[in-house]
Amino acid sequence: MPDSRPAIEAIPLIKRRLAELEDSPTDSVASGRRAALWRAQSEAARLDRSVEDLRRYCLGMLRPRRFVKEEDSDYLLGYREGFQLVLQEVRRLESRG
Repeated sequence: MPDSRPAIEAIPLIKRRLAELEDSPTDSVASGRRAALWRAQSEAARLDRSVEDLRRYCLGMLRPRRFVKEEDSDYLLGYREGFQLVLQEVRRLESRG
């Protein structure tokens, strides 16, 4: 059953992931992760979004893009990893019930 709780409940979890990246090097992978986490946090902050909406948003961002060789870009690798981190947090939030 889809989770209809407000997505805003995921923001503290996303912020925690962003804080973990503060001490990481400023390479392309870390920059991509930060960008994905910021985008997901922005999406979660919309008052009309549910946790299920946030999940769908992240899954949509993980879809392969046409004409982009993602495997050749460390930034895009980090970007995908960032959305995967958010999906992990969504699962954790859902399991808490």
